[in-house]
Amino acid sequence: MKKRSQRMALLQDLAQRKKRQADQFLADSQQRVAQGEATLVQLEQFLTEYQQQFQQQGQAGVAVGQMLMARAFVEKIEASIRQHRDTMKTNAEQLEQVEQYWRQMYGHQCAMQNLTERALTQERADAEKQLQKELDERSQRTRPPFI
Repeated sequence: MKKRSQRMALLQDLAQRKKRQADQFLADSQQRVAQGEATLVQLEQFLTEYQQQFQQQGQAGVAVGQMLMARAFVEKIEASIRQHRDTMKTNAEQLEQVEQYWRQMYGHQCAMQNLTERALTQERADAEKQLQKELDERSQRTRPPFI
């Protein structure tokens, strides 16, 4: 039968794999949130630039049809921004859940590491006791030559 520390090492290895997987989930989720924020900034900048450009053109005079098309386009951009904000909210909520999962896996991995170290320490102490016991028994069996 394997020693307790060897069995614990297997569990520790499994915990490390789960933590690495959680690391990847966390990185992916953080990247998704960061990309969402960058995309939102780009959409808002585009909307602002388009509105400014249309205002400049409007000062020179714009046909009603062109103005209606521009307004419809602005509404589509605004709808995209609202939809993107909803997506970002969902991504932020998922990030919180992933962070919680990561903390659990990190804690589990640390606990497995501590248990493995304790098992190794106990096995070493037991081995030292056994060795000392054997040395004591040998010393009692061997009689000194002067007796």
